[in-house]
Amino acid sequence: MKTLTVEEATPGLDRLVELALAGEQIRIRRGNGVVELRPAKTNQMTDQQALSPREALRRLQEEGRLTSQQAEGYLREVREERLADESRHPA
Repeated sequence: MKTLTVEEATPGLDRLVELALAGEQIRIRRGNGVVELRPAKTNQMTDQQALSPREALRRLQEEGRLTSQQAEGYLREVREERLADESRHPA
């Protein structure tokens, strides 16, 4: 593990980022504070990992970002929009 001061890290920051992305543990110290340079976890999914609408709603509810009432309201709106669209454009 490398620990550098801000002054030491600044000129070669691009190289330190490459090393961190490759798995090396890098720490940068400023006074008594220390930060770690490491790859961020991304939420991007590949097409194979894409969630179904049902699973996406379920996860939003589990994370507390969507209440049951909000989910029900959303589904009601989607159903009403679909029915309205079908009545305007019959198959």
